[in-house]
Amino acid sequence: MAPRDNAGQATRNPALAMLRGAFLAAAVVGVNAAVIAGIASGIDGVWGALLGLLMVVVFSGLGLLVLHASRRTSPTTQLAIALGSYTGRIGVFGVLLALALRSDSLAANVDLTALGVTAIVVALAWTAGEIWAWSHARIPIYDLDKPVVA
Repeated sequence: MAPRDNAGQATRNPALAMLRGAFLAAAVVGVNAAVIAGIASGIDGVWGALLGLLMVVVFSGLGLLVLHASRRTSPTTQLAIALGSYTGRIGVFGVLLALALRSDSLAANVDLTALGVTAIVVALAWTAGEIWAWSHARIPIYDLDKPVVA
């Protein structure tokens, strides 16, 4: 395998690298889950699986995009932004879930079991993709440009 042009260089945007890795893993698992749900439950299973995939990608992807947008802030500020983003996304997800569970039209057109199972396995795949991408990112642990203070 030939070396890449950026071999040995730091990863420029770690959050975007994690987003790519996580999205790839989630897409592979989500599409496979949709095929399996389609075989098991028909078109309602496919719609449920695709909705589960969409939910995980949107909510988890927004978190990484927020981290990418806050990359130039201090670590303390970035942590606060990440925690606030997570709390806000979970709150919105809870409200949407409560509305979905009360919706008769959703239950009539979507296999809710396929939705739930797909959301769980895609969330696990998303996390695994993030971890894989992070472990392969080149992130310096010190800054060579700053002067040494004795």
